[in-house]
Amino acid sequence: MSEKANDGTIRYVTLVCARDGKARNRTMKVAKPCPTGKTECKAKINAIKVEEKVWLTTCYNIHNHNLSPQKSHFFRCNREVSETVKRVLDTNDLAEIRMNKSFGSLVIGADGFENLPFLEKDCRNYMNKVRHLQLGKGGAGALRDYFLRMQYKNLGFFALMNLDDDGRLKNVF
Repeated sequence: MSEKANDGTIRYVTLVCARDGKARNRTMKVAKPCPTGKTECKAKINAIKVEEKVWLTTCYNIHNHNLSPQKSHFFRCNREVSETVKRVLDTNDLAEIRMNKSFGSLVIGADGFENLPFLEKDCRNYMNKVRHLQLGKGGAGALRDYFLRMQYKNLGFFALMNLDDDGRLKNVF
């Protein structure tokens, strides 16, 4: 949580533990409740900015749960799929190699899961995003037809499609 001054600069900031707050029961199944990571942890740090200096006003560093620094690479902020790995995943996808096999080869190349800065889920999310952005067979024609219909309905509508030398869709504006 933070607050900004009228000029847009940050006046103060509060950083809390990710397990702060109370767990909300999102399921109606009393016999099988969903697990949660919320434990109402009160650990927090408050800082305030006064005359271009930052002052630490509160530092309560007592957690009501166990800490696992060795698992910090699982936090979303510490995970990243590099461009090199993305190229490997793209190549393996073109060769129709399944994701579990692709990820397994990356694990072997890094000498273990703990040496990778990402999870298999991150690789799957990347590939799903790439596939979502690709047009399927006949997609360019359907897109052209849609643009023509929109131009017919609205004279101010503008669309431009660029094709490469082989007649495949290159850019859409």
